[in-house]
Amino acid sequence: MYFSFETIPTFVWVFIATYAIYLIKKPRLSKNEPPMVPYKYPIIGHTVDYALNADNFLVECRQKYGDPFNIYVFGQVFTIAGNEIAHEVYKQSDTFSLTIATRDMFPLYRVLKSVLDPGTLEQVVKTIREGITAKLSLYTGRLQKQIMTYINKEIGDCSSPKLIKTANDNFASMIARPIADVLVGQEISKNEDVIKAFADFTKDFTKILAIPPILSFIHPKVHTQVITLPLRIGFNPILKHLITLKKHLKPVLEKRLKEKKILGEKYEPPVDIVEYFLDNPEYETKAITDDYLTKITEFLFSIVVASIHTTSRHLTSALYDFAGRPEFWDDIYEEQLRIDKECNGELTPHHINKMVKLDSFLRESLRTFDAVASTPHRCLESYTFKNGMTIPKGRTVQTYLMDIHYNTTAYGPEPRSFLPYHGLENNFSASRTDKNFFMFGAGKHACPGRFFAVSEIKIGLHKLILNYHIRTPSGKVEKKVHYGPFSEPPVAGLIFESRKK
Repeated sequence: MYFSFETIPTFVWVFIATYAIYLIKKPRLSKNEPPMVPYKYPIIGHTVDYALNADNFLVECRQKYGDPFNIYVFGQVFTIAGNEIAHEVYKQSDTFSLTIATRDMFPLYRVLKSVLDPGTLEQVVKTIREGITAKLSLYTGRLQKQIMTYINKEIGDCSSPKLIKTANDNFASMIARPIADVLVGQEISKNEDVIKAFADFTKDFTKILAIPPILSFIHPKVHTQVITLPLRIGFNPILKHLITLKKHLKPVLEKRLKEKKILGEKYEPPVDIVEYFLDNPEYETKAITDDYLTKITEFLFSIVVASIHTTSRHLTSALYDFAGRPEFWDDIYEEQLRIDKECNGELTPHHINKMVKLDSFLRESLRTFDAVASTPHRCLESYTFKNGMTIPKGRTVQTYLMDIHYNTTAYGPEPRSFLPYHGLENNFSASRTDKNFFMFGAGKHACPGRFFAVSEIKIGLHKLILNYHIRTPSGKVEKKVHYGPFSEPPVAGLIFESRKK
């Protein structure tokens, strides 16, 4: 290879730039920090292992370096907290912030400006607890009707086996219907454009985040600025969803305000989050202005982000777990058939609670979802764990979910095996959080919508199992799709065949 004299300065500057980045980005650990796992490649660190083989990589790190330990990924030091330490992180809610860490990794505030307001999250949590969880019994019948609407429309008659592809939406439309019913009421939830807006909102936003954080090697904020650049220059793939909801929501809000004024105490308020919002003194209004409409629309989509995408993924995953395990089909079907006869097809919370085998199966599906590490928390001030290790202010702590969900103390010598009745045998419901089950978080900041989500999934599974034989194309358990430490349901599709009545 020939090198001219002119190329020498180029190589020199490349070498200097690379070495400068190395010096700047070289991890600098404080005293008494968790051990840093050694890595081979400067600047890159553990990025390749973490991105391509997170499960095996973190298992090996845990065995060699204990809990917690530090890794260096995409230009940042992360502390990985497993079964022994994660509980301490979740208990120290004043020191570790899930909200700030998530906001940096999932910059939704670029679209929903109200997300930046610290009071928004508190209001969302309060709304879910008071407006949804506390009124769950009032929603049960409506959830069933919406789910059956989806089943009849999208799956329908399967007298001959029908392959339903799941890769594109993971039954998001099935979950979006009852969510829309609860959030915006029965008038709007029948509108297919609104259903589509709810189902596609999170999916369309995550397309922006699909770019690997390569620029984080320079600085995490550089990556965030680049991936959100389209939003700042006017290309907003989810703006259409906001416009759709505002269009259909405005006449409903105006109608309700008018009826309240005319009827006074005789006004019968609908049971939904829109009405809860209108009744909140903080959001009281005499006219539906565009600013007010934007505020309530962004608030509703804040709940959508936290509900539809996650719930639909876990419903889909549970269907795959059921479809690939024929040894449990009859047992779970018989429970659903018995409950269906008891309630004459109209489920109540009492009947949903009696689905103990289905509930236990769902809990196990959630436990074995195979997300390796997730739920980041930002350390707001230097913190020393009870074991004496200290992490500095600004550090992100990742929850090592597999270390929690696959620990031998709780789940026996083969914790990675599927234990469908572990929850039933130990009196653990699918919505219950404990030190060995972090699917919904832990402590006082555990997901407030988990009771609604579990009920929704159980109703969906109940109706589908009652109406169809469901199996995988291979006849076996399909493998989940992994993206670094994250997982998604399989994409092989599910075969539905109508049961003979």
